[in-house]
Amino acid sequence: MPTNGQVPLSSFHILERISASVPAVPHLETEVQQALAGLSLPVERLRGRTIAVAVGSRGIASLQEIVRGVCGWLRAQGSRVFIFPAMGSHGGATAEGQRQILEDYGITLEQVGVEVRASMATVRLGTAPEGFQVFMDRNAWEADAVVVLNRVKSHTDFSGKVESGLLKMMAVGMGKEDGARQTHRWGWKYGFERVIRAMSAVTLASGKILCGVAVVENELHQVCAVRAARPEGIAALEEESLGMARPLVPRIPFSAFHLLVVDEMGKNISGTCLDTKVIGRGVELQPGQAPEIGLIYVRDLTRESEGNSIGVGFADLIHERLYQKVDFEKTYLNARVALNPPAARLPIHLSSDREALDLALGHLGTPEPEKQRIVWIRNTLELNRLAVSAGLAGEAANLTTWRVVPQSCQLQFDSAGNTTSPL
Repeated sequence: MPTNGQVPLSSFHILERISASVPAVPHLETEVQQALAGLSLPVERLRGRTIAVAVGSRGIASLQEIVRGVCGWLRAQGSRVFIFPAMGSHGGATAEGQRQILEDYGITLEQVGVEVRASMATVRLGTAPEGFQVFMDRNAWEADAVVVLNRVKSHTDFSGKVESGLLKMMAVGMGKEDGARQTHRWGWKYGFERVIRAMSAVTLASGKILCGVAVVENELHQVCAVRAARPEGIAALEEESLGMARPLVPRIPFSAFHLLVVDEMGKNISGTCLDTKVIGRGVELQPGQAPEIGLIYVRDLTRESEGNSIGVGFADLIHERLYQKVDFEKTYLNARVALNPPAARLPIHLSSDREALDLALGHLGTPEPEKQRIVWIRNTLELNRLAVSAGLAGEAANLTTWRVVPQSCQLQFDSAGNTTSPL
C-alpha cells in the first residue's frame, strides 16, 4: 500500500535482445559503392557533372559511413559533389537549423569530404494531375542531377505499400517547407500514399534524379541491406524494401502493460518524436500491431530536437525538464505544417520522477509491486535493451530472441525525487 503518498515500486530487470532476424552489413561503405556500381549509370551523367546528394534528418544507423560511400563513389567517377538537407520543415524551417542537424550527425565537409549547401529556397517543378504542387530545393535543382538517399521504414502517420523512404523524401524532404505543407495538406484529404506517389512522380519526371539509394535496418538498429535503383525503378525498389523492413521494426515484446517510461523523445528518433507504431497512439493500426499501454511518461527531450517536441501530445505525463526544453514556435510550426494539432498538445508536467510515477500508478489503481507491469525504454528507436518490472521479467523468460539479466535493481531517488534510468 502507498506510504506517505508514495507507491511502492517493483524492482526492475534488464531485458536484452540477443539476436537480429537479419545480420548487419559487414562492410557498409563498400556495400554502398557496389550497389551504385551495379546500376551501370552512363558516364556522361557523372564525369564533370555536379551531383547533389539528399540527406535527411532521421537518425539513420551509420549515416556518416553511408554518405561517405555515396559521395566517395561519385567523386571517383569524376563528379563534383555536394550535400543538401532534404528534411522538409525540420530544423525550425531555417537553412542554419537544417545545417546544424546534419552537423550533429557528423555530416560536414571535414567528416565526409563534401560541402553542405543549405537553403530553404525552392523551385516549383510543376503540378500533379490531382492538383498537388511539387517543389525541389533550389541548390539541388541547379545541380546536374540528384542522388536520393534514405532509410526505408514504416511511417508514423500512415500505412501503405510505400511509407517512409525515397518517394517521401522527394515529395517532402527535397521540397523543403513548401513540399511539406503540400504533402500534409493533401495527405489528410486524399491519403498520404496517394499524395506521395503523385508528387514524387512529378519529381522523377523532371529528369533530375540520377538514382536512389535505400537502406534497411534490423531490430538492433543496424543497416542490414543496401539497395540502389535508377529513377524508373525507385518505386518498385521502395515497395520491396518496405516489405523487408516491416517485420524488422523493433517492438516492445509485450501485448499489454500498465506504464511505459521513456527516457527521451526527439526528432532524431522519429518524425513524431515518439514512434506512433511503437506506442500505438496517433495512427491507425491493425489489431495486435502495438501493445496496449495504460499511461506513457516521458522524461526528456533530445538535444538534437532543438526544442521541437511534436508528438508530446501522445504522452500522458512529462518531466519538468522536458517541458522547459520545449520551443513552442518550432513545435507549433511542425504541427501546422503537418496539420496535426493533437501531436503538439502538452500533457501534465511534474517536477520529479517520484511524483510522476506516483501519479501514474495511482491512476492505474495502485497495483502491488509484484503486479506492476512497467516497461522502461531509452527511446522508441532503441528497443534492443529494456528495463521491465519483476512481473514482466517472469513473462519475458518465454521470449526466444530475448534474455533477462538475472540481477535486479531497485530505483533510488535523490532528495528532489529524481532517479537515474535503470538503462
